[in-house]
Amino acid sequence: MGLVGDISPKNMTDRPAFERHVDPLSEVFGSLRIQDAIYKRVEATAPWGVRYSGDPGTRIRFMLVVRGSALLRFKNRGTIPLSGGDLFIFILSDEPFAMVDHPRSAVADFSEVSKFEVDGVIHFGGGGPLTTLLAGSFGTSTFGAPLISKILPRFLHFQLEQNRSHDFQSVLDLLASETAQPGIFPSCLNSLYELLFVYAIRAYASSSAAPPKGWLAAMSDKHLSKAIGAMHSGLHRSWSVDSLAREARMSRSAFALKFRAVLGQTPFEYLTQWRMYRAGAMIRLKHTSFSEVASAVGYGSESSFSRVFRREMGVAPRVYRRKCGSAT
Repeated sequence: MGLVGDISPKNMTDRPAFERHVDPLSEVFGSLRIQDAIYKRVEATAPWGVRYSGDPGTRIRFMLVVRGSALLRFKNRGTIPLSGGDLFIFILSDEPFAMVDHPRSAVADFSEVSKFEVDGVIHFGGGGPLTTLLAGSFGTSTFGAPLISKILPRFLHFQLEQNRSHDFQSVLDLLASETAQPGIFPSCLNSLYELLFVYAIRAYASSSAAPPKGWLAAMSDKHLSKAIGAMHSGLHRSWSVDSLAREARMSRSAFALKFRAVLGQTPFEYLTQWRMYRAGAMIRLKHTSFSEVASAVGYGSESSFSRVFRREMGVAPRVYRRKCGSAT
């Protein structure tokens, strides 16, 4: 698909410029419908070791070392040392792992260790120096998981000395404090997990570990991020390459070339994909009509919207809604 001409759907008109600003990072990762959030706080005294079996790959898990130190051990990836304040996130990974205080410490399965839980805290070990771990996980909707796995690596490691932002550290401190008390409310836990995940992705996107190409690279680019933000804020608008280049404060040709080089697709392809992703989210809300969905994502008629939705999603909007209903 070329980069010439108007990239808006046919018969679409511009709307007033009174639009809500949308932060694409927050929109993508803050709307994942966090569900089944759980946590375990572990107070382990040396020597200690615990083995975690792999999830089916449908959950996001994390390990926060509140105090002390630990060794994170994978069968095929070696050992990663963790210090107090370190955060390790497993992105939809089904790979088993172990946490130990020393390479020669005996390891028990987590199902056995969890029997020592009292008031939400697991106490175990040999009585030596203390390490406090916070193990948490949450599920995401089956509709959001493919997007996450496409954008993010399977593992993220954030070390305390990496000068994380004040907001990021505040969320970690609050999470450690709240889980130290019994009876945290599920809604509070969901909110903390959502903030934790969004700030972690922000930190990764701005780090040297982030890839030079792809969506996160585009969001870290001061020019491309402006254009992507404008698209997300105004899905209903009649965008063209020229108007997006103006948002990015670039020439038309430079913008078109850089967008394809970093994201591997044209602005039109990106805009269409995101329109259909947002349309899918709206369709899953049973009370939203298809005409309302079409209008919200920039299509002047339901028929033109349905045609593009079928092409991008593989099924018609009505079939998609029916399948979503059976999946919930």
